[in-house]
Amino acid sequence: MNLIIEFFIGRPRLNYLLFFFLILAGVVSYVTMPKEIFPPLALDKISITGFYSGASPNALDKMAVSRIEDEISNVSGIRSVESTIASGRFSMVVELEKSADKNDVLQKIKDGIARVRPDLPADMDEPNATLFAFSIPLILVNISSDTLSIDALVEIAKAFKSDLSQIENLTNLQIYGEGERVIEIVLDTRKLEAYGLSSASMATAIGRISSIFPIGKLEETGGKHAFISTYNGKEPHELLNALLRIDGKSLRLGDVATIEKHYTQTDTLSSFEGRRSLSVNVAKTEEGNAMALASKVKERVNELAMRYPGVTVGTFSDTSVYIENRLNTVVSNILFGLILVGLVMHLLVNHRISLVVIIGVPTSFIIALLFMDLGGYSINMMTLLGALIAIGVIVDDAIIVAENIQRHIEEGMAPKEAAIVGTKEVVTPVLAASFTTIFAFLPMLIMSGEMGQFIKLIPIAISVLILASLIESFIFLPIHASHLLRPKDKQVDWSRAMDVYINFVRKLIKYRKTTLFTFWILVPALIVGGFALSKFKIFPEFDGDQMNISCKLPVETTLEETHGIARALEAEVLRLKEKYFIENVTVISGFRMNAKGEGEEGTNLFHLFVDLKRAKPDNLVSKYITPILSFDLKSMDYERTFKSYDIEAQLRDELVAFMAQYETVNFEVQGPNAGVVSMPIELFVYAAQDEDAKVAIARIKRALGGIKGTNTIGDDATLGVPEIKLKVTPYGEILGIDEGTLARVLGEYFLESSQAKGFDDEGFFDVILKEKNHNSLERLRSFMLTLDSGKQVALRDVVEFVEVENYEKIFKKDGKKRWMVFSNVASDITPSEVLKELKPTLDAIASEGVVNVGFGGEKEQNDQLVREMSMASAIALFLIFVTLLVMFDSYRLAFIILSVVPFSLLGVVAGHSIMGMDLSMPSMIGALGLAGVVINDGIIMLDFIRKTTTMEALLGRAKLRLRPIVLTSITTLAGLSTLIFFPSGQAVILQPLAVSLGFGLLWGTFLNLVYLPTLYAFVSKVK
Repeated sequence: MNLIIEFFIGRPRLNYLLFFFLILAGVVSYVTMPKEIFPPLALDKISITGFYSGASPNALDKMAVSRIEDEISNVSGIRSVESTIASGRFSMVVELEKSADKNDVLQKIKDGIARVRPDLPADMDEPNATLFAFSIPLILVNISSDTLSIDALVEIAKAFKSDLSQIENLTNLQIYGEGERVIEIVLDTRKLEAYGLSSASMATAIGRISSIFPIGKLEETGGKHAFISTYNGKEPHELLNALLRIDGKSLRLGDVATIEKHYTQTDTLSSFEGRRSLSVNVAKTEEGNAMALASKVKERVNELAMRYPGVTVGTFSDTSVYIENRLNTVVSNILFGLILVGLVMHLLVNHRISLVVIIGVPTSFIIALLFMDLGGYSINMMTLLGALIAIGVIVDDAIIVAENIQRHIEEGMAPKEAAIVGTKEVVTPVLAASFTTIFAFLPMLIMSGEMGQFIKLIPIAISVLILASLIESFIFLPIHASHLLRPKDKQVDWSRAMDVYINFVRKLIKYRKTTLFTFWILVPALIVGGFALSKFKIFPEFDGDQMNISCKLPVETTLEETHGIARALEAEVLRLKEKYFIENVTVISGFRMNAKGEGEEGTNLFHLFVDLKRAKPDNLVSKYITPILSFDLKSMDYERTFKSYDIEAQLRDELVAFMAQYETVNFEVQGPNAGVVSMPIELFVYAAQDEDAKVAIARIKRALGGIKGTNTIGDDATLGVPEIKLKVTPYGEILGIDEGTLARVLGEYFLESSQAKGFDDEGFFDVILKEKNHNSLERLRSFMLTLDSGKQVALRDVVEFVEVENYEKIFKKDGKKRWMVFSNVASDITPSEVLKELKPTLDAIASEGVVNVGFGGEKEQNDQLVREMSMASAIALFLIFVTLLVMFDSYRLAFIILSVVPFSLLGVVAGHSIMGMDLSMPSMIGALGLAGVVINDGIIMLDFIRKTTTMEALLGRAKLRLRPIVLTSITTLAGLSTLIFFPSGQAVILQPLAVSLGFGLLWGTFLNLVYLPTLYAFVSKVK
């Protein structure tokens, strides 16, 4: 390292060329790097999906899901299997062990499904197994009109989708409410019976009306060459006149059917601002820049609006807005922190050192951006989180090197020589301090699951930033210091402060035993008491720009009925538009989304996306400084004066009262959250018998309802459409009727599928056949079965109708049925407090030994976080201890420095108490990072005093570290001050982290300046 320092200081032209090249490359990287809220996840999961139209959840479980679960249960590498079974479809999520080969396990699962295939219904497609794909949502576009038909809107939406598909890095373009072009033939069963015809023979005849398949190719020798095919372009009026010959009888299709050409009824319906609409979902690839792509989509939206004057086009759920807000926050915090750092350095040292440090810090960030880009990483919330944590270390490195070079210049050394000597002198402690910080975070890579996938980017970003800081501090900063620092620019006189400091430490060392005994008793007691009294949440509440309102209606609710209720609720929300600063409202019926962004489909579901107007700045920094330093000059247009979580509470009260007129199964109003869990309280109930589970669920819900602060209490044990089982009576058996005959004949009766295909000038279409009144139970009872003898008998006379209860959905975990009870909580209570009050009920249920209750939600995440963060902390302390041993080669000195880490937690607890905040996951990440940051100053202090044997010598060396330690602490606090005291919007998520670092470092400064010399004097028996 010394040779590298001398090489680059001795070649200033090469140094500056490399410096400007890296700066330029870093800026280009920042412009071109993908920018997103969360990074794409390489999830260790496999998805299995299957479909069988008309099958009940119970039937589908028995005939397919259970068999697949049994078949793949012995496949090595599988951690767990979660199954969700609904009417006509099922999905299974297979979570893999961390060490498993995904492709190998996938192939084994496919082989298992192939072995099960012969046991599945012959007309059921083979279930499909694929690697779990993580899409990156970008924006949703709404297309609506007061005058155009929905079919016309579909054509416009398709053209718009085709236009967007030309934009690079856009993917997963999907139109909600699109449907398929069909010719729908509706048979009149009574007329068929009057003609003496069956549905089966009619279906066969209709299947021959239209065909799209080619016949062949004509190649006449020396003559005409041509392809030959059928005309396949019949319009509805032509089909009505089509002559059919069935069972020796001739008739026109129009005699027994009606025909309509249209788009099919879709699984979802949508409206925007009270108008019937279509919604176009737009996602992006990993490489795409969210902000740039969102801007291009909005340009196409504007073009579409100009092209179709009668069409209203709007955007919602624009994720680039959140990315922009977070980027603005971090960029402005970094720049404002630099200004404060420069001001502090100017006031406490001198203006030239201030300039050297200010040059060094952004240089480190820009170099790190280049490295992150080369590594294939994006700019997202987690990498920005790492950048904020690393600010303190970057500032520390620059200050220590620059201050030491200035000290040698003041002692008479030439600037170039001072740059070499001053830098080389602090290489070891700076390297040790940097690597201890890296080691403090590196073990976070062991964290598992989706949370671990996100968090792992923090240590990666911090490590890259610290390495970039070392490059800047040892290669570029010395050359800048040699050219900018001057002997005449004396540093600010610190003699009075040093005298006060020395006198104070002298007294503590004199009474070292009493001092340390008091310290070792009092500080741990305060830490333990502080944590015991603190509340904990995964993430703090924060202000956002969107509300989500979702509802689940009784299972028998049709899509049209669901959409009618959704439109009524939409009208009520629009009535409150001005009161709650609502920008726009979009409704999608047949779909809803939970807080984790997971979608659910069903005719009885709907979801309202409510975009809020952007909030006005609520403090001086966000009002005057952030817009300028982040170049976000749109702040003047912000209107909202309420926090989104205040709107959430008030809007919930109003809408719950409004929805009381309708029968609902579950109704939720949720503001923005971090998307870690779908509900704060999630309890999983496992039982061998359904009735036992129902009783336990009812008890848990009653107990939750009696706890103050809980709301939106519900469960997923919802009864669905009952299954009517047809049991052949003895009389029916005598007549030769069996279950196979019933399945074949009635299957044709309930048929609603494609019987033929065609295409016209507008494209491809299906010919769909269904029967009129086939949804009538009475019609089913009176359905006439034709016997082998030719006679007919009513279905009610030969079949017993047995109605069986069905769940709307069946949920399973590792082959066992699982029910979930969930609840939201108010902002003034934590999930831990709710579960504490709920514990007696859960203990009573467990004591009966019939039902087992497991935990999900924040409880599950908290337990995993505590378990894995504890392991990461232990590994971090070990790595730091090894680094200290390498540097000092002394267990005694290593333990002295390491003892600072647990005591620094008092600053974390005190900081959260002073700020009136709950502890959270960002708090814990900040506390873990604090270990590395606090130890940095401890290394610098102990490296200077470790060879002293007398009190005066120790004090003389300690005072030389007063200025750099105080400076690094003050500048780090200055850099974090806006985030600690003036967070706004989604930056509130990062506030606990800044509080942990800021207040922890403030207390850690006292530990390193006072406690550490006192402890060293005690252990080393300094005289």
